[in-house]
Amino acid sequence: MLEDDAFIRRLIARDAAACRYLVQKHHGRLQAVARALVGQSAEDVVQEAWLQAFRALPRFEGRSTLNTWLTRIVLNAAYSHHRYDRSKLTLSLDTAMGEGEPMAERFDGWGHWNNPLASWSADSPEEVLGREQLAALLQKKAQELPEAQRLAWLLRDQSGLEFAEIAETLGTSQANVRVLLHRARLRLMEVINRFEEGASC
Repeated sequence: MLEDDAFIRRLIARDAAACRYLVQKHHGRLQAVARALVGQSAEDVVQEAWLQAFRALPRFEGRSTLNTWLTRIVLNAAYSHHRYDRSKLTLSLDTAMGEGEPMAERFDGWGHWNNPLASWSADSPEEVLGREQLAALLQKKAQELPEAQRLAWLLRDQSGLEFAEIAETLGTSQANVRVLLHRARLRLMEVINRFEEGASC
């Protein structure tokens, strides 16, 4: 089922199958975004966001994808309805931008590998991530990322937002978003590498 004009019309008409498909496709990802901001209140935020989204659907103009539009609604619900303290995000941004590069010890002064990554036994990253134990470690590590890095990673890699939209959300520049995303990805890659090397994560 594609998110085209006909699908939008079905949503506006409250077609049960279309609405169910929309929720099933996006709910888990939206919960992850909300959890990054409000923790245990994520389900409440997402439920509120769904109500807002279905009320606002007749005004959806298609300037962005439904994915992006729904993510913005969740972020606004987290910020406003749960009185999220945005200064926490600013502090996280300052901390995340001021820290050293993850895995820096693996590179020499010229940016070449000092200590290369392990040879991963799986044929593709998808197969690596499919392992239950590693998936649990990655999920734990993602929750431990500085808040700004975690949000940049969720909004880009999990929600597919453009860098400009993420920058606006985080109140920073697109260049900073790219740095945050790069550091988050390196930290998660480090977990995969340590797992492959047999080290404790």
